[in-house]
Amino acid sequence: MSASAGDGASSADFVNPYEGNRNLSPNEQALLGEYARLAQTLRRVAALSTQLSASTTHANVLNDLRVVERKMGLVLTLFKASVWAIVVQQSDDQDEAEWEELGEQYAHMAIPEEEEPLE
Repeated sequence: MSASAGDGASSADFVNPYEGNRNLSPNEQALLGEYARLAQTLRRVAALSTQLSASTTHANVLNDLRVVERKMGLVLTLFKASVWAIVVQQSDDQDEAEWEELGEQYAHMAIPEEEEPLE
């Protein structure tokens, strides 16, 4: 890689280190150049992340987020249980209504009485 592809160089200053390489096709040069640009960007992101995570404020925020995450897990569990209870209740109500409807249908049907045998 060239010196301009190092840390701290902006993407406008990026020079493809593979450009002009006689062993590579133009497409290969372009592809490898994009990978080099991506690697440069990832190095900058890693450096910024290291700077940001070094502060005590970051540690405090992280601890607070962990507490919130645990609470959200509890809320999600309670929400799922509530939804499940509603679904089961609706299913039970629907089943009960279907049984009542079937009961009414059969109640209206006359059940023939057995005839007494002739002697």
